[in-house]
Amino acid sequence: MFSHTLHSRLFTALFPALWLVCAACAPTPTPIATPAITPRPVTTAQAIVIADAPASATPMPTATRAPYQPTATTTLTPTPAPTPSFWQLQVENLFDLSRLPLTQNSVTTQFTSRNWVSREYFFDYFIDDGNFEGPNYGYLDEQNNRISYRIVPGYDGKPEYEIVPRVEGPGEIVRLWFAYQQHQSYNNPQDMSQNEEWGNWGNLGAMGNIRFYFDDEPAPRMDVGIKELFVGKSPFPAPLAAFYASANGGNINYVPIPFARSLRVTTTGRPRLMQIQVKRFLPTPTPITRASHSAQADDSPRAAPRVETAPTLQSFTPILAPAEQATLDQAAHAWRTCAPRVPGEYRAFPFTLAPDTAAAIAFNSPGTVAGLRVRVPADREQSVWLQIFWDDESEPSINAPLRALFGTAERLLPYAALPLGIVTDGDDLVFYNNFPMPFQSARFVLLNRSDAPLPLTFDAVLRETVPGTERARLRAFYGSRRVTRREDAGDNYVVIDVKGRGKYLGLILNAWDLDREALNMSLPQTWRFPYLESNVDVWIDGRLALPGTGIEDDFNASYYYVFTGYPGYNSKYCLAGVTLLDYDTLSEPSSQYRFYLNDAPEFRDHLRVEVQHGNKGNNLSVTYSSTAFWYEMR
Repeated sequence: MFSHTLHSRLFTALFPALWLVCAACAPTPTPIATPAITPRPVTTAQAIVIADAPASATPMPTATRAPYQPTATTTLTPTPAPTPSFWQLQVENLFDLSRLPLTQNSVTTQFTSRNWVSREYFFDYFIDDGNFEGPNYGYLDEQNNRISYRIVPGYDGKPEYEIVPRVEGPGEIVRLWFAYQQHQSYNNPQDMSQNEEWGNWGNLGAMGNIRFYFDDEPAPRMDVGIKELFVGKSPFPAPLAAFYASANGGNINYVPIPFARSLRVTTTGRPRLMQIQVKRFLPTPTPITRASHSAQADDSPRAAPRVETAPTLQSFTPILAPAEQATLDQAAHAWRTCAPRVPGEYRAFPFTLAPDTAAAIAFNSPGTVAGLRVRVPADREQSVWLQIFWDDESEPSINAPLRALFGTAERLLPYAALPLGIVTDGDDLVFYNNFPMPFQSARFVLLNRSDAPLPLTFDAVLRETVPGTERARLRAFYGSRRVTRREDAGDNYVVIDVKGRGKYLGLILNAWDLDREALNMSLPQTWRFPYLESNVDVWIDGRLALPGTGIEDDFNASYYYVFTGYPGYNSKYCLAGVTLLDYDTLSEPSSQYRFYLNDAPEFRDHLRVEVQHGNKGNNLSVTYSSTAFWYEMR
């Protein structure tokens, strides 16, 4: 419901309009060469309008079966602190997605081990001190200038590797990723796979200590062994932080580390591979708001929201207040179950669609869909298309086959992430989306593209729109193209290229039909999935804000998803994972996903996401497909 004073009721009616399904109907970024898809025309045989209505209106139908629920759910009790700290709000963002559409007037910079000169993409790491400080390495500042890293004297007089040079505050580190050495590698002098330090940690401890210098303090406020960031204890609990053997080869930490005036980060030993994402707030940031509701047992959104302005940002300290610790515990629990906080109850709309017909669910009052689910019988999902129209628009903002929109069009690959997923529930498949979807009005259209009747259920959670998110509209784009080998680094695969203002939320990337014949080097058969050496690059307003160091690195793993297929090891996580890495197929297909929460970069004019296709320049032929997600601010 949208308001505690107005009651939404259900009307049933037939729409007189005829909606045609066509991939060209969606606004298409011009760089993507997507094959035209022209399914048969359909008629809208069923329609449901949800609007403010008198109490005598027809009540909403209920599902004939209990809707899918995760095996464990996040506690919905609000954090008891009446005035949460800035850090606490940022931690809440890791499991309560309601503020995700908000923008904070921030600029994102990612410090990486990228080699900017060599076309051998496997040299994106620091092999010695010379290349750490050398001209081929370094970072891009906010003016897009490349600046070399430095080895500097530490507070104790000993040399330090400065991996994040001084950054003006206020801001925060939103993601830390490191990799050191693979436990099984031809580059190791001996097989260290049975050594605990190598097998569990990839020899990460050889990096020594990591030091965080806050607010120009002469000594680091945090000076700990690098493994302390990923071992899984407070203030960096698992699975918000995970290490090599628990993160498919990567060492990853999503606990926010804010800084008020400035920040520098150094290590006592040389890193090898790294990505450190820093978000800096501009001098007059948009107020960060917190929407809460009057106390109710089920945290129902029926009460009007109370908006609180976030307190002043303070630099991080590992000593947490009790309320902060409680929020951190909630976030860790949500990530263990991949069950975010979704306030309110799902309302179910069951349909049986005749062949070549559509069902429409229209919301005619402003609000937000906090979560939606589409339940389809297994083996029938390939015939379903989903279109979403915002604010009476004539062309859909989202228009794709259901499987492509939630995973991959090529084959069914179930997974369960915080914002998106595909799960099995009995004889059905449940496609769910927890990205908040604000609107003035909205129409969801489900199309049966098969020759047989199709039973399905559409579930939605409606809530009031969080103040500040009214102009955000969820967008998604599915595209596919075969990229062919070439001698240079040109003609990257373009995932998305859009103008305007918004926020990038992530992608699902699929690859198949690899041609192993490379133009400029021989590829031994033992070198599988060589295209994973390629980088995923995120360009923000004409600046390479998130430079990659390898596809699997950019999806939070490392060393070609080194633990995929190992008994007892995971490969699918709450924000990133690999759902397919097929060693048994000569075309070497893979599928991976990564979504963004606190680390979602904001763009003011232009968003462009590219993927390379080679291990030495773009020297490999491969077919990519992808689904990108972002908020468009209208």
